[in-house]
Amino acid sequence: MLHLDQGGKNQLYTWYFGGLLKESPNLDFDVFGLSYYPMWHGTMEGLQYNLNYLATTYNKEVCVVETAYAWTTEDGDGEGNVFISGDEEVGGYPATVEGQFEFMNDLESIILNVPDDKGIGYFYWEPEWIPVEGGTYATSAGVAYKNDTVTPSNTWDNMTLFNFQGNALDSIKVLNKPCENLLTNISFEQNGITISPSGWNVWTSDSSDENTVRTEYGDAYDGDYKLTFWDDKEYSCSVYKTYTNIPNGTYKFSIWAKTNGKQDVLQLYAKNYGGSELDTTIETSDINWNIFSIDKIVVTNHTLEIGVYSVAGANDWCNLDLAMLRKID
Repeated sequence: MLHLDQGGKNQLYTWYFGGLLKESPNLDFDVFGLSYYPMWHGTMEGLQYNLNYLATTYNKEVCVVETAYAWTTEDGDGEGNVFISGDEEVGGYPATVEGQFEFMNDLESIILNVPDDKGIGYFYWEPEWIPVEGGTYATSAGVAYKNDTVTPSNTWDNMTLFNFQGNALDSIKVLNKPCENLLTNISFEQNGITISPSGWNVWTSDSSDENTVRTEYGDAYDGDYKLTFWDDKEYSCSVYKTYTNIPNGTYKFSIWAKTNGKQDVLQLYAKNYGGSELDTTIETSDINWNIFSIDKIVVTNHTLEIGVYSVAGANDWCNLDLAMLRKID
């Protein structure tokens, strides 16, 4: 593994690894490792872009090998913390157990959304570094080796997965194996070119051509195929999936899209889950693939319908790929 920090800053990675691999094109390594802390290392969107860039440009696996988030802004040993109250605004999540869990869930989704399954996981740093007397970042021998001077302290005690007394926080469940993607044929690879993609239901209005919704080869986000909405006249259509016996809980639905963005309606939706219908608009993205999601679908009746719906004019188009529906809590 080759490991660099600032995981959300692709410019650093293109400069460093681009130069390194230009000079040593046959360098033998397997994985790109990235450190990523949202309060210091760029945006979550930047991290997704960087992971995707490394995986697809160099055809190698990627791993977030150092990450954490605060569960409180309190100081367990009175020696100060590296994560302070202002970091919440930059990091984008509250410094609470719930905020810590939400960040890690979102990070997990980012890794799972790297194309071709090349996002292999993360390491949480440092989950059990609770405040104890004399605790510090290294042994006395390590401090001496570095010719350093340091007062024993722990500036990381509010970013653990345990409270100051050593009791596990509820957020520790992020270390469980991620829940499976409930969708099948997630990248529309199973049937080649078709108007009936396996694992999905397709609806078109009476005025739409039967080929309005179809899979196409090439320019895909993941794999070789993508799903396309297009017609040479006005059309309405959707691709969707219905569940009638799923566990209650909180779910996240996401899909990657490119579109000319001129549709009257183009959105992800979730309904029949026990609450009001939710939707997220898919916006203009004809240059790059972008991910769109409904982050919190709280199922209370064991049923759910999720999908993508469009009302569009002639020659409006949308490409879809790598859909994910997974239980996050």
